[in-house]
Amino acid sequence: MIPAASIPALLGGARGLRGVAQGYLAVAFLPALHTLGWSSLTLGGALSGGLLADFLLTLVVGAFADRLPPRRLLMAGELAGGLATLPFFLHPSPLTLVLALFLAGAGQRSNGSPGPWGPSEQILLARLPPSTAPFLHFGHTMALGLAGMGAGALLARGVTVAPERALHMGMAGLLASSLACLFLVSRLPPEPPPSPAPAGPTPQENEETPSSERRKLLLLVATNVTGGLAMGLVDPVIAYWFLVRFHPGTASIALALATAFGASAAVSLLLGRIRSTATLPLAVLALMGISVAAGLTLPFAATVGAAGLLYAIRLSGMKAPGGIRQALALTLVHPRRKGRAAALHLSSLQAAQIAGPLLAGLLFGAGQTTAPLVAAGALAGISLGLFFLLYRSGRQKERPTRLPESEKGGRTGQGSEAISPSVRGNLRIKGWGGRQGG
Repeated sequence: MIPAASIPALLGGARGLRGVAQGYLAVAFLPALHTLGWSSLTLGGALSGGLLADFLLTLVVGAFADRLPPRRLLMAGELAGGLATLPFFLHPSPLTLVLALFLAGAGQRSNGSPGPWGPSEQILLARLPPSTAPFLHFGHTMALGLAGMGAGALLARGVTVAPERALHMGMAGLLASSLACLFLVSRLPPEPPPSPAPAGPTPQENEETPSSERRKLLLLVATNVTGGLAMGLVDPVIAYWFLVRFHPGTASIALALATAFGASAAVSLLLGRIRSTATLPLAVLALMGISVAAGLTLPFAATVGAAGLLYAIRLSGMKAPGGIRQALALTLVHPRRKGRAAALHLSSLQAAQIAGPLLAGLLFGAGQTTAPLVAAGALAGISLGLFFLLYRSGRQKERPTRLPESEKGGRTGQGSEAISPSVRGNLRIKGWGGRQGG
């Protein structure tokens, strides 16, 4: 039997493989369709439709994430993604391409994400025994996904083919990654039987009331909505923006995006290694602030090189902390509601992103290549402010004094009965309202 310690490697490997296909499509997908005559409005509408499909599927999967084994849900997701690409090979057409976009995430998923099946992945990571760095696994899996995207972008740089052939290669990459990820996910250890619930309410459950959870989740949703729309206006259509703004070749676009994905992977890796739970949210806030500044400067870049550098800084501040923010979202609720929190986090991000590509397509069609990026920068700034409020709300929940050592030991004993070490280790987030059992 494969040990539980292999879970991060298997999930990270799957993210990396998905990332290769996603990175290739990030470079090749929109330029190929543009060459085939698709308008900016059609491109934006197709991407928005794919994001809407992911959002709806996330709501469905999230409802079952706490009830069904995560391994089975992830396997179902890989099967669905692989099957969705097959009609395009049998009959290449806009209809079958849109089907792959809706169900397999062609051209619109990123970070090596499994899309709507992401809550199951997060639950598996949250149940792991604590390491020296509390969010090591979340940061590493995100880094592997972004590194895979960088490799996929470089792969697109070295391939010069007709647009039809480029789309076939992208669909083949999605199918191959789905099959490979299906194998890796099938190797995950089976779920242990759930531990019996305690007879009465535990002190940890009483410490954090549902109303307090709801307030923090509302702030989480607010920062996700503004940040998600900022991402939706830029990231799914960034290759198209480079194309219409500077008219470069595919090789230049691929190099710019590969640099951005590689830099984001490195930052995510470093974030995952931070051991201080008090420092981690502050690091995320600092990165978001730098990202906002770079994003507001990006639309006024004079050259492809300058734009690529600014986009790399912007993406590193928005994408790299993604794994950490996913993990922080799980600390806002009681461990039994982790699946719902993960689904709420992902679905609120996705819901806001839905309109982004369509709005960007409308503006690009009207010749406004600067407006979507300026609006995205402003929204990212609002998201930063809301994230700061969420951080402050967590700090206000901290205990004003320390318990005596004898009493502290008794509390730890009670917490160990109520919550397993694998969950408790990921809940000690200073400045995030994440007390034991929170």
